Formats: sequence, C-alpha cells, structure tokens
Amino acid sequence: MYAKYKTRGLVVLGVNVQWDKEQLAKLFVEVYKLTFPVGRDASGEIGALYQVEATPTSLFIDKAGRLVEQHVGELEESDFVKRIDALLK
Repeated sequence: MYAKYKTRGLVVLGVNVQWDKEQLAKLFVEVYKLTFPVGRDASGEIGALYQVEATPTSLFIDKAGRLVEQHVGELEESDFVKRIDALLK
C-alpha cells in the first residue's frame, strides 16, 4: 500500500510496541522487506496515547492529523484500499 500510494501523500509508520521483542521486530522488517519507517515504542507512550491493546492495530489519520479510525486485527488489502482512498481524497 505504501509503495502504491506514497506519491499521493500516504504516510505509513510502523511501531514496534513494548511487549514485542525488538529482535523479532527487526526480523519481521527484514523478512517482509518493509519500505516504510518502523520505530520502537519502548516506553509504551505511543501505545498508551492511541490506546493500542493488541497487535496488529491500524490507525487511520487524516491530513489534518485527526484519528479517523482505529482497527484492531488484520485487514484485507481491499479494506486498506477503501480506507486509504477515502483519506486521500
């Protein structure tokens, strides 16, 4: 999704939450060849701010920086496309 929509303004950030092991997160990035930035929330501050209680959690934030939707669990590609198209209009 990032590669497809980044030229239209999509920003994707990955966050490794504090309860996930850092080495496993690095391996995940390598195995899946992620091309977007991935950082670590070692203190849990980001997770607390957005009330992330499970992974994966996807946050959809509009151009004004407002949280539009929070989805817990996996999403199909078509679900991402619908949400991204709506946000980038």
